[in-house]
Amino acid sequence: MTSVKGYIQDKHLRPLNYRSKTKSSNQDVYSNIEFDNYGKITSFDISKNINEDQVQMQKEILEKYLYFTDPISQISQYFLNQSNSDRVILDGLNIYKLISEELTSTMLKESNPTVYTGEVNILKITFPFFQGLHKMNKKNNLKEIKMYNTNIQNTNIPAKYDIISKKFNAKLYLKNFEINE
Repeated sequence: MTSVKGYIQDKHLRPLNYRSKTKSSNQDVYSNIEFDNYGKITSFDISKNINEDQVQMQKEILEKYLYFTDPISQISQYFLNQSNSDRVILDGLNIYKLISEELTSTMLKESNPTVYTGEVNILKITFPFFQGLHKMNKKNNLKEIKMYNTNIQNTNIPAKYDIISKKFNAKLYLKNFEINE
């Protein structure tokens, strides 16, 4: 579960707080990050226990890059404004940049697993920069994400995601949606 509160400024989503919690069979993992209006971090709390050297490394990295956004704001910004962020993305454990590239549109046919059939635009997202906050030379296993989206009632809706990783590939499909006006 993830929650983001923020505001829109010059076609950029600017988070003020980012809260993310995931559950696994082994543990619950959370990140709670507060930002000021400029993207500087004012509060940083994660569930991962880190030693003093890792805390120092985290502090140096945060001071080096200074201005941040969160991954949910950036993904939403792609749908709303079709633009990359002008800030480095922070998720609690890593910092990275996402770059989008528009690909040729395609048709989703009736036999696809989504509820949507018809033409979709494709946005390919790659990671030109990735760094762990607590581990030097941390590897990014995610190669790319393809977002297939369409405009329904003046709202960009994701119909499908292809997630391509070094360890696994996944396809996520839109199964239901409702637009309230």
